[in-house]
Amino acid sequence: MSRLTKVELRRLFSRRLVVLAMLAGLVATVAALVGTWNQSQPMSPSEQAQAERWYQEARADWEANGEQHVADCLEAEETEREATGQVVDFGCRQMEPARDMFIVTAPPFESSLPGLLGAQSSLLLFLALLVGAAATAAELSTGSIASWLTFEPRRLHVYASKLLAPGLGLLPVAVTLLALLVAGAWFIAGAFDLTGTMTGAAWADAGWTVLRVLALTLLAAVVGAALGFLLQHTAAVLGVVVGYVIVVEAMFRGLLQDHQRWLLSTNIGAWIENGTVYFQEVCTAEAAGTVCAVAERSLGFDGGAAYLLVLVTALVVLAALVFRRRDVV
Repeated sequence: MSRLTKVELRRLFSRRLVVLAMLAGLVATVAALVGTWNQSQPMSPSEQAQAERWYQEARADWEANGEQHVADCLEAEETEREATGQVVDFGCRQMEPARDMFIVTAPPFESSLPGLLGAQSSLLLFLALLVGAAATAAELSTGSIASWLTFEPRRLHVYASKLLAPGLGLLPVAVTLLALLVAGAWFIAGAFDLTGTMTGAAWADAGWTVLRVLALTLLAAVVGAALGFLLQHTAAVLGVVVGYVIVVEAMFRGLLQDHQRWLLSTNIGAWIENGTVYFQEVCTAEAAGTVCAVAERSLGFDGGAAYLLVLVTALVVLAALVFRRRDVV
């Protein structure tokens, strides 16, 4: 590790925003474990009795009116199909009430762990972006980077150290938070006898997921630092990130059916989950008109990782060129 990087690591942990972000990550992890504890608890006897009554009432209604319910559902399904020209499935054949629809049981640890790791990855990626941006944007906005360059005038050396430090500094924190989450969730699952189906293969999958999350966290810290060099304000970096999530991923995702493959969320999911699926509307012209159906597409880890690495590399190079040519005062 270079002298510059070591200095940047010490300076990183002297920033209040960075320390607060890491503490917020700890609080969020504990909150996730509290939620896991609440969801793992079995229904009380009174709740089970109430659920059983509701099931019996639904069962009685089904036996009396089930055929009519299915017929009405199929009719509505056909009406929707004719109106939209798309393949429609309202699940009419799965309407019959079953006891497990009313009696809620906690999922086994093997089933709940991937979801916990996925949620934790979102937290770590946000923290990494925030820490990376805070490590660089503040120095540019206040002008303190000018003083730093008087001691080390080689800008690309300074740039590289400032990109590396946030990821290296956040790595032990990310490892700690992930270890706390997995250990805490395992303890909770064991307390409610939910660990019986956890096999060696499941542990191996979880381990690889953790490694992929850690690698992506490092990249996110680099992205945050590079964006800090470009935008010069932490608030501006957060504005760009949150704006993308709200506008592109939330508001206009439905309008981007032909471009799901290129959304960041799709590729991040492929990275973390070692492959993912997304859905794309496919329309064909037939004699009766245009018929549209939703097709399932798959994206492997290799494709998602290559896409993200290309984007990160382009961003890092762009930020380096801007910083090298920018007047610093």
